[in-house]
Amino acid sequence: MSRLVKLFLILCALAFIYIGLATFHNPVAALAPVEILPLTVSAFNELRASYGGLQVGIGLLLLAGALLPSLTRPALLAQALMVGGLAAGRLVSIGLDGLPNGFVLMLLALESTIALLSAVFLVWGKDPARPQGQSRT
Repeated sequence: MSRLVKLFLILCALAFIYIGLATFHNPVAALAPVEILPLTVSAFNELRASYGGLQVGIGLLLLAGALLPSLTRPALLAQALMVGGLAAGRLVSIGLDGLPNGFVLMLLALESTIALLSAVFLVWGKDPARPQGQSRT
């Protein structure tokens, strides 16, 4: 695995883990930039699960992909699909609901870039299971 891919996965992992821990600690503050305001115990529970626990779990998966060569390609694939799905959902919402605030548009740009880079690293990166010099056939 290249140092660039490892660094990329580590940075993405740290971002996911940070978002998750921030949401665990204070969901209202963590989600204020996207204008989500939980009003019930069930809403807090859902946000701590989806924006807290799930984000930490994704971050740990990406960290494992950075540290364990056998998980690098699965981690890149998972990230390309998950973060690409976030970007696709935002595009659908823009089409159906209109333009969100600037912070959400920045998230769309960031998620699109991360999904694209993950796919590029996946397609053009070395397969750790393939010996050097062996073709991809």
